[in-house]
Amino acid sequence: MIFEKLIAFVGLACAMPLSAQMPDAEAMRAEQRAAMEAFAFMDGEWRGTVTSQGPEGETVLTQTERVGTMAGGVVRIVEGRGYADNGDLEFNAVAMIAYDPMADEYVMTSTAQGFTARPWFRPTENGFEWGLTSGPVTFTYEAVVEDGRWAEDGYMQFGEEPRRKFLEMRLERVADSDWPGAGVVGPE
Repeated sequence: MIFEKLIAFVGLACAMPLSAQMPDAEAMRAEQRAAMEAFAFMDGEWRGTVTSQGPEGETVLTQTERVGTMAGGVVRIVEGRGYADNGDLEFNAVAMIAYDPMADEYVMTSTAQGFTARPWFRPTENGFEWGLTSGPVTFTYEAVVEDGRWAEDGYMQFGEEPRRKFLEMRLERVADSDWPGAGVVGPE
């Protein structure tokens, strides 16, 4: 009996510091929602063009983006689609942006053309920027979103060489959207 009480006491003593260190989940979600409000200007549907320079030369597509929140407003989902003149889907990407209150930083996961990346992501005065390094190449994207217009430029830099622009996206906001929250699968 004494041994059982000792085990229970040790278990309680070990659990107390752990529970004291556990963050308040609701306070964390509130902090995440507040941080994600910095990007509410992105929500909705957007349409315009994207011009990119690649090994095959210049490509111009009709570009659409739709943006909205999920998980109670703690993440923002962005889906981009690029269409050829004949309407064929040539490019499709999706990204999830969130705020990590434990690390005090925004995080992003994106998937496009079969590749998944975890680029850095941060707000700017009138938009955002993001990027990543892959081998000797650094990709940086700078977006300005103002007055219903989204202008985003992509740059690539090989090692210490000067960076060069390879992508230009120009969009206009065309509609509000309740995507991706609308159409959820309910319990019945």
